[in-house]
Amino acid sequence: MTHAMPDVPATGRVLLANATLPSAVTGGTLNHLGDGLGRADIQIEHGEVTAIAPPGLLTSREGLAVVDLDGGLVLPGFVDMHTHLDKGHIWPRSPNPDGTFMGAIGAVMADREAHWSATDTRARFDFGLRCAYAHGTAAIRTHLDTYLPHGRSTWRVFAELREAWAGRIDLQGVSICPIDRLAGEDGAALADLVAEHGGVLGFVTRFTGSGHEAIPPGFQDLLDHAFALAEARGLAMDLHVDESGETAAATLPLIARTAIRRGFRRRLQVGHICSLSRQPDAVIEET
Repeated sequence: MTHAMPDVPATGRVLLANATLPSAVTGGTLNHLGDGLGRADIQIEHGEVTAIAPPGLLTSREGLAVVDLDGGLVLPGFVDMHTHLDKGHIWPRSPNPDGTFMGAIGAVMADREAHWSATDTRARFDFGLRCAYAHGTAAIRTHLDTYLPHGRSTWRVFAELREAWAGRIDLQGVSICPIDRLAGEDGAALADLVAEHGGVLGFVTRFTGSGHEAIPPGFQDLLDHAFALAEARGLAMDLHVDESGETAAATLPLIARTAIRRGFRRRLQVGHICSLSRQPDAVIEET
């Protein structure tokens, strides 16, 4: 038997009665149902949760619109913290030819050059947001391919959709490009573009080889330069790191030591780190 989604008022004072909540959300203080769940009433005032208590204990219901959820499950909005909304939904026209990592990169690069107008990017981006919203997502961080001059169009589309979706999905944007793109005048222009749109500075470190040769000469200087770009503009950072199955791809320790040495004050996130699982246990522990 299925139940229709209850009609919950979007404004005013509301009591969601007889809700089922994950115990982890409530600190485990509610009536336990087993399987990490508990039953509760939830009081909402003007869009903010003001009280959560076992059923029946929130006795003052004057001025409250009461919605009986009949045990329905209530979850916090999902947060998707690593997406690529600008490159989504291209498979029908640009499938990965062999299912490999490099095949995917090649397909995306070719599709970007052939199709990524502002109109095309906006349509695919918006479709991804509509799908996410329909399934309960409240916040998304998306990496945006940022190759100048193309990246300027992508960031304009991002800013338009961030405003259009305000109040439904909170959007954050992160640049993504190889770290060497941050060298010279292009690097400053790219960082300025990110700062102009209230974004996060991101780039890719992906090196393969044998032994210490995996880290090319000059990489530390380039890494410090990237940090300096972020520091000068007050930007947080979110990096694609060691996205490889090669044991020698190990830039994560360099990034961590650089952040510590420089006393980097903003938030710093690293993603993927695939090669860390291939390191010896002692190296993993040290990292």
